[in-house]
Amino acid sequence: MIRLGIIGTNWITDQFIRAALSTGQYTLNAVYSRSLETATQFAEKYQVSNCFDKLDEMATSGLIDAVYIASPNSLHAEQARVFIQQGIHVIGEKPLASHIQEVQDLITLAQAHGVVLFEAMKTAYMPNFAVIQNALPKLGRLRKVYLSYCQYSSRYPKYLQGKTRIRLIRRFLTAL
Repeated sequence: MIRLGIIGTNWITDQFIRAALSTGQYTLNAVYSRSLETATQFAEKYQVSNCFDKLDEMATSGLIDAVYIASPNSLHAEQARVFIQQGIHVIGEKPLASHIQEVQDLITLAQAHGVVLFEAMKTAYMPNFAVIQNALPKLGRLRKVYLSYCQYSSRYPKYLQGKTRIRLIRRFLTAL
């Protein structure tokens, strides 16, 4: 049984937990959030008593074998690094990191610590890809393929009208 910890208490985390638990190969053992209150509220849904608001404490607790990271994107690489250095396997929600060098550094670190690191990405084994594969003979020879994993944001119209704040971009630009 793989003892799982999670970082992030959002809807995608709920989906991941349900899928992982349905395999019978995982047990949810720890929840991290920047707020202990939020971690505790989320953990109650799954009867988990190990809640953390300090990342290092969860990483060194000895309670987990693997961690699923579904925090804000800009935090993924650093959080993954903390757990890899403790010999904990990492499942990182996409994107795994902000740029290719961070990904390469994480891969090197994971190899050095003998842990598995992977990005939670859709695979060719999902049913929608089987539909595409079955339709390919009807199309003939392919000359160019363009795939997009984008999703329309319900906030986009407000963004176009200038009605949203872009705090993350401002914070990023001021850090440069």
